[in-house]
Amino acid sequence: MTSEWTALLTFKASLSDPSHRLSSWHGRACCQWRGIQCHNRTGHVIKLDLRNPQPYGMNQDTRLSLLTGEMPSSIVSLKHLRYLDLSYNDFKQARIPLFMGALRSLRYINFSNTNFQGEIPSRIGNLSQLRCFDISNNDLNTPDLSWLHHLSLLRHLDMSGVDLSSATDWVRWLNMLPALRVVRLSDCRFSSRVEKTLTHSNLTHIEILDLSRNSFNFSVQYNWFWGLTSLKELHLSNSEWSGLIPDALGNMSSLEVIDLSQNHKLSGNIPRNLASLCNLRILNFEETNINGDIAKLMERLPKCSWSKLRVLNFYRANLTGEIPVWIGNLSSLVYLDLSANELVGHVPIGIGALSNLTYLDLGSNKLSGLLSEEHFASLVNLDTLDLEDNSLRLGLGEDWVPPFQLLTIGFFRSCDLGPRFPAWLRRTPEIVHLDISNTSIIDHLPDWFWVIFHNAISLFLSNNQISGALPAKLEIESASVLDISNNSLSGTLPVYVTAPQLERLYISDNYITGNIPAYFCELYSLKELDLSNNELMGGFPQCLENGSSASDPYSFNHFGSMLEVLDLKNNHLSGELLDNLRSAKRLVFLDVSFNKFSGSVPTWIAEKLPELGVFILRSNVFCGHLPKELMKLESLKYLDLAHNNLSGNIPSSLVDLKTMAIPGGLNYFPESILMFTKHQELHFTLKFEGSAVTLVDLSCNSFIGQIPKEISLLKGLQSLNLSGNQLSGPIPDGIGGLRELESLDLSYNGLSGEIPSSLSDLTFLSCLNLSYNNLSGQIPSGKQLQTLNDQYMYIGNPGLCGPPLVNNCSTNEASKNSYEEDEGTTCDGSSFYISMSLGFVMGLWTVFCTMMFKEKFRDAYFQMIDSVYDKVYHV
Repeated sequence: MTSEWTALLTFKASLSDPSHRLSSWHGRACCQWRGIQCHNRTGHVIKLDLRNPQPYGMNQDTRLSLLTGEMPSSIVSLKHLRYLDLSYNDFKQARIPLFMGALRSLRYINFSNTNFQGEIPSRIGNLSQLRCFDISNNDLNTPDLSWLHHLSLLRHLDMSGVDLSSATDWVRWLNMLPALRVVRLSDCRFSSRVEKTLTHSNLTHIEILDLSRNSFNFSVQYNWFWGLTSLKELHLSNSEWSGLIPDALGNMSSLEVIDLSQNHKLSGNIPRNLASLCNLRILNFEETNINGDIAKLMERLPKCSWSKLRVLNFYRANLTGEIPVWIGNLSSLVYLDLSANELVGHVPIGIGALSNLTYLDLGSNKLSGLLSEEHFASLVNLDTLDLEDNSLRLGLGEDWVPPFQLLTIGFFRSCDLGPRFPAWLRRTPEIVHLDISNTSIIDHLPDWFWVIFHNAISLFLSNNQISGALPAKLEIESASVLDISNNSLSGTLPVYVTAPQLERLYISDNYITGNIPAYFCELYSLKELDLSNNELMGGFPQCLENGSSASDPYSFNHFGSMLEVLDLKNNHLSGELLDNLRSAKRLVFLDVSFNKFSGSVPTWIAEKLPELGVFILRSNVFCGHLPKELMKLESLKYLDLAHNNLSGNIPSSLVDLKTMAIPGGLNYFPESILMFTKHQELHFTLKFEGSAVTLVDLSCNSFIGQIPKEISLLKGLQSLNLSGNQLSGPIPDGIGGLRELESLDLSYNGLSGEIPSSLSDLTFLSCLNLSYNNLSGQIPSGKQLQTLNDQYMYIGNPGLCGPPLVNNCSTNEASKNSYEEDEGTTCDGSSFYISMSLGFVMGLWTVFCTMMFKEKFRDAYFQMIDSVYDKVYHV
């Protein structure tokens, strides 16, 4: 007894216990200590339960309740110990001690989530009395499992997360444990190098088998586990299985759970002979390719299981056809996911009879027709509803009271909820994520909306015709995302906003006027801000200055510390913007085009905004030289400074733009963002595009000097526009090295010399404009240039000859081409507009070229063309 008491105190001394869980471990009565149980007759310690009472998550409570340290060798004095649970504590990447094999009375070991590391000691095989062995979710490994066969009484084995990639004969050793009831071997790095069959199975009592999250990468059809007729749960998800589901499934009459989800190569329908599977509760075929008509598939489900089925998940299973009308007979159904398929037709009214249903997802199909109040009549337990991306119309009266209280998700995007704002939403105040974007609403935004959904995490109302003004005081303390873009909102931005969790705010494409309020400086969590395409005026708040809008001047220095996207394009904003962004070290996308911002392009951008990848200042009044320091932006791939008052030489340090120097280009800017999960990933389109094009546009400025020859080293460049400047000298010979180039515009400059023959090596080039320069000599031919045969690409260069121009190069001196050179070289000169009218085909060329690229690239050019039209019209 004394040795056991000493061993426990030694164990306590080796542990850090910040929450004082072991505070009762003092005195001599160790059987009274917390976590200790002694034998009623002998008094020996038989149970040591130090499981973390706060096991899940990494919140403060979990961290405080961790026991950290090591397991001392004195523990071997607990010779009568039967039960040892150390789970969800932290043993600091220590190895499982070799002396564990000496505790021969052990029947239960739980070392899950304990941060043990290294090889599992084979001496565990000495514990012949062991019934339960759980070492899951650690960084452990073993080259073989031969020691397992000594544990003949083992019933529960969980080695999930253990690296068993070298233990290719694991099936054989598992088969030597006839008492096994539960086997969990998920994420064990199994591959195709495993035994697929057993001549004789000893696993006659096994009830749960989990082999999920492995890489078997062979057919699921012929495998040893199909003969385990005692199985109640079979988990094979996300393990790279392929082929057809075998008919042998029909013999597994005890099955309650079948999970084959996320095996994308799994094909064919489910077997026909499932009539004996009367105990089925959960059927999960999410992200498989079982395909076929959904009605025929569901008819193969055993009718004797209809009253027991609780989960049906066919998300992204390539199903077609109409949802069967008898689906309402699945009376116990709690979870139904038929989303992301090719289902058509109407939603059967019978769904409304599923009174136990809590989760219903029919989103992203081709369903149509009317959903009436009867479709929801008995859904009293529903807390998640997703109908998005269908052609459904919700015919619900203004006085309709939903029988459910949605607690998590209400997704209705692209359904028809309008034209009136759906009044029934005010009776679902608990929704955490609401999406009513593109739902044909043509109505005022009611005042109650912001009151009812003040606790929501994400609110999407975009792409409607919602009118009215935003509230003067907006309190959305839990909101992470607010998207009210592309509506008809007017008035000013709220005077006061409380949104400490707000990460993404989209108010673009409305009619918002007035100034940008100073509280934007205090939205410290903001990652994406899109106020584009409104009628805002004034300057951006001076967040770096001591101002009167906040009591703590230091707080201004925190603005933008989380900001990744800032889009202010197409407003009436003015003043100096960029100094306000010194703290935005994570900024990757900045677009302030089509405003009246002024000042110089600062030299500190590369230092303060090191992640910047998209930089658009088009159509403002920025002036001064282009700083060479800007070229230190290693991630920059989209640089648009067109239509400003920039001057001086184009710096040769352009070559330092490393992302543009990578052939093939790198797209650092995804067009969707992961918001939250609902048993699958949900993505929402970002409010900026164009980032997939690698572009430099310095057009319509006053740059002088030669085109730097170093520009030819930007191997990933896809679009280069230097038109409308005062550049001189030759086109660099190395320009043919820009093998990714699709669009090149050097028009309206003073370039001279011959067109480099290397231009014909640009195999992707589809848009070329060299007009209105002083170029001379024969136009190169061959390869890609043969396909660019529009003479308007070369007009205004009297010294050029050869196709596609009408004059040839047979004489010593080329005659002037069909069009006199235009003396005007500025982007606003009248001659420019005249040439536009002369060259209608050239105009079509411009439209064609710009439409090759993404939306933002197109928008910018179309706005420029609109302004050109206005000026020409008034000439």
